[in-house]
Amino acid sequence: MDSDRRKLRRTWITFFGRYGRLLPIQARSVPVVLTGKNAIIISSTASGKTEAVIAPLIERHLKEAWGGMNGITILYISPTKALVNDMHDRLKEQMDELGVSVSLKTGDTPRFNPAKSPDVLITTPESFDSMICRHPGSFKKIKAVILDEIHLIDNTYRGDQLRILLKRLRHLSERDFNVYALSATIASPEEVGSRYLGDFEVITDSDKREIEYTLVESAEELYGCVKRENIRKLLIFCNKRATVEGFSRECMDLWGHSRVVVHHGSLSRSIRGEAESFMKDAQYGVCVATMTLEIGIDIGDIDAIVLAEVPWSISSLLQRIGRGSRRMKRNRVFAMYGSADEQMLLERMFHVAMAGYLEPVDYLHDPSVVVQQVFSSLYASPCGLTDFHLLNLFEGFCPEDELRDILSHLAKSEWIEKWNEKWRATTRLMDLGAKGEIHSNIPSNKVVAVIDISSRQTIGEVQYPVDEIFVLGGRVWRIVRESFERLYVKPAKGGIATAKFKKHTSEGAFSYLLPAYLVKSESKKWYTQDLSDMGQGYDVEGTVEKYSDIHTFRPPHPPKLPRRYVMKVPDQRIQTGFTTFSR
Repeated sequence: MDSDRRKLRRTWITFFGRYGRLLPIQARSVPVVLTGKNAIIISSTASGKTEAVIAPLIERHLKEAWGGMNGITILYISPTKALVNDMHDRLKEQMDELGVSVSLKTGDTPRFNPAKSPDVLITTPESFDSMICRHPGSFKKIKAVILDEIHLIDNTYRGDQLRILLKRLRHLSERDFNVYALSATIASPEEVGSRYLGDFEVITDSDKREIEYTLVESAEELYGCVKRENIRKLLIFCNKRATVEGFSRECMDLWGHSRVVVHHGSLSRSIRGEAESFMKDAQYGVCVATMTLEIGIDIGDIDAIVLAEVPWSISSLLQRIGRGSRRMKRNRVFAMYGSADEQMLLERMFHVAMAGYLEPVDYLHDPSVVVQQVFSSLYASPCGLTDFHLLNLFEGFCPEDELRDILSHLAKSEWIEKWNEKWRATTRLMDLGAKGEIHSNIPSNKVVAVIDISSRQTIGEVQYPVDEIFVLGGRVWRIVRESFERLYVKPAKGGIATAKFKKHTSEGAFSYLLPAYLVKSESKKWYTQDLSDMGQGYDVEGTVEKYSDIHTFRPPHPPKLPRRYVMKVPDQRIQTGFTTFSR
């Protein structure tokens, strides 16, 4: 311990003084970070990964006087706005104590003064994209980049976007910088790390907690088990927001309305914050959530985890159950099944999880990221970029022929042009960039704010189309009137209808601008001929459930619909263009 204190003599009291020792993953990580090596750090939820990197980086910041460099020196990238806010709140007091400035940047906090750049900036990939275009000088002194919860975006269009952004940052930075990736569950850390870090070390926590699980068939059976074991605090995970809303009603009937809260991405930040505070402060409590709470938002100590639906994967199962029983060597878990097949599947999933197995996932790059990053790069470089520059930027990401085909296709669509041997953004593209509509590759449906007409409080958001009676925040609401992007509601006295929530999409929003042979066949059929010819296809799918708290993409120049027209969206189909319309 004395050795650890000497290594962190400037930061020990601030970060570890109340504990008096380093946790296992911290003891393994601190020396690596202090020596300036890149690393991917794999350890269970709430095991101290953040401090394992932040503390030694701040130690270096103070020892090497990074604060005098007039620019951002540590960039912390989180996958969701909720995590950005939570991390900023967690670190602000500690940074102030050490005289290190910290700030956040998301779509909710758009202002940034490059003349007063913080030492530490916490942001999302999409806001990072915007900043590297608009304030490149703020990143020239960068010393370290932290990629939090990397498993959430790796092998998606967001992870691919981040890969290219890190390459752009290396071109921009005046010196080399370290990269640290953090995750609780990764099957192939060497493979994941190679996409973002270059040369790096893999640091893992070998300490594993025992999993004790019980399978139940109903909320009533769950309630009985919880009562018998005197379990005070439960975190219940569902895969979809609609399920959260429905299951929370059952829990309220059993535990009482005052002891049950709801947490998902369609709820406003203030409502989610109330749920988080309740779970931290209450002696007894039940929180029903999507994977918005699967990652590191602090909600205090949880006695047991409930899987109300079969998780998407073994990794997801481990991530969820890792949120409970943090101070114990045992994870107490309940899982619900609705059929014999689900029961068998859960048994198998727990068996392989306890054996330490994580399912590998084949990596496949998303070519829509080429479109998005070409747009972003050219917007940031009005004087143009050469073929050599773009070939170097996308080297190792996509084949050269694919890049040239995409550039040619974008030129034919009049988004970019070649002049004096350089690719340049057209006026059309520059106008789009000025509106901030080139930095996110996340497809989105139209969402509207839901406001309680009595209290004028914003309850959250729902996606059109929505029923007259719907469930949000664990309560049933009836629409009283509508205005531009707002629904005014009042509590409904009876009847429950399922709210329409965002669905899964597997490719980036800019995929509609790819050459036809690069667009997935199941997606191409959803274009209308006129719109695809004009290069104005509009993705009507919502964001992936787990990305619900991040920026959503507003596609370029969507057609304006008459007010009384609505979209007919076929059930259970992935779409990337307009469907037909009817009155």
